[in-house]
Amino acid sequence: MPSVYAEDPDGRRKTSEPLHERRFAKPVTLQQIRSCDPEAFHRAAEEWDKVGSAMSSAKFIAVDVLSTLQEGWSGDAATLGRRALTDLVDEMSIAEQEMEAAKLTLTNTATGLALARRWVAEADDLARANDLTIKDDGDIGYPAWLTRSNDPESGGESRRLGTVARDIRNLLTAATKYASDVSNTAGHELDRINDAVKYRHLDDWTKRVVGEDLAGARDLSKVFGGEGGVLLPPDAYDRGAGAYNTEAPTDRDRKLAATLGAGIAGLPFATGGTNASANMAHYLSGTGEPLNLNVEDMLKDIPDFQNSVATTLDGNLPGWQAETLAEYRRTGKPVALVQQTGWQPMSATPDSSKDWFYAVGSFHYNTEAKIEVKPTSPGAPPEVTVTYKTHVRDRYNWDFDKNDPLHQKGTNVPGLGYVSDEDLQRLHRTGLAREFDMGGAGDTRTRKL
Repeated sequence: MPSVYAEDPDGRRKTSEPLHERRFAKPVTLQQIRSCDPEAFHRAAEEWDKVGSAMSSAKFIAVDVLSTLQEGWSGDAATLGRRALTDLVDEMSIAEQEMEAAKLTLTNTATGLALARRWVAEADDLARANDLTIKDDGDIGYPAWLTRSNDPESGGESRRLGTVARDIRNLLTAATKYASDVSNTAGHELDRINDAVKYRHLDDWTKRVVGEDLAGARDLSKVFGGEGGVLLPPDAYDRGAGAYNTEAPTDRDRKLAATLGAGIAGLPFATGGTNASANMAHYLSGTGEPLNLNVEDMLKDIPDFQNSVATTLDGNLPGWQAETLAEYRRTGKPVALVQQTGWQPMSATPDSSKDWFYAVGSFHYNTEAKIEVKPTSPGAPPEVTVTYKTHVRDRYNWDFDKNDPLHQKGTNVPGLGYVSDEDLQRLHRTGLAREFDMGGAGDTRTRKL
């Protein structure tokens, strides 16, 4: 989003974490994994499936009634009746899709938690077979006789048990980290679904949100299964200016569009780059087509972005490595799991890059990583490699809300002066410009762990 609050130069009023991170980013304990019942999630999914089937049947009847009322009924009452029934069909359509999303989310959550329980069970079996104990905090207790033994061979046994304890810790770390990821992701997706079922009209914006919920739920099996290749949707965008080309432009609107168009040529000299001018030109072109962002340039030009990517990746790598090693130990074969950090908020500022500040303002990024474990020589630790790249996603729009007078927004455009978000929104609604999605991915990088 390229525009800014007058009192807040980072582009959006929000905290330092995405909504789902704030609500659901809680660790899962060993006790919770042992006590959880994945089958309960399967049963819940079956109940949602039943409700969804009933909703589908009811919608079929409503559509049939609406079709019948199109003929032989006229007047104000007929118009109001058809409108009310159309709204009801919209609500049913939204609920039907979101119930399917809920069913898929719960089913995949059950599968994910079952894998975490399997890792904990393997750790328990390994501990029992070697006279070790697993404490509630995940620490490993050694047999008392080992510390009292004066046998010269006890040193070798101690080293062997140390290796076993390391394998147990990997399994436990993998289980708790993975169960937390499953819980947090499922909580985020269910929260999105809960918000979406409140929608009353299936307009373009709602279709987009509902479609993302359903697509995200379908992709959870790949995300939880380590296959990767998909990125779950971030928190929904704001509604921006609303419906495109639904109002008649005024002379003032045309003058603003012409002024912005003329000012594009001078924008690179004021911002030190060409991205702000290119994005504004694309907005004024009115195509609404998605626009590619050069993520490598963003990483280079916005130091805070580069630092955030590195910090977030480093914070996730120990857990990802443990999960991959746990699968490697379980299968005895080379393993490659694809993970992602989840969508994180970031903002360009005038101090970091004026060009990106005016081009995107605030945005979200998600780093996708493939962790590979391969055997080396017999008896030696396996080789662990991570290959990763960072994705960026944003919406070029303005979210001025006329019902929120305390937060009137605008942008000081170099060479043009102050332009209010309300005026910029009108260009979209009057068909003189059009909002669009933008995003891209950075280069692939590799490191040894």
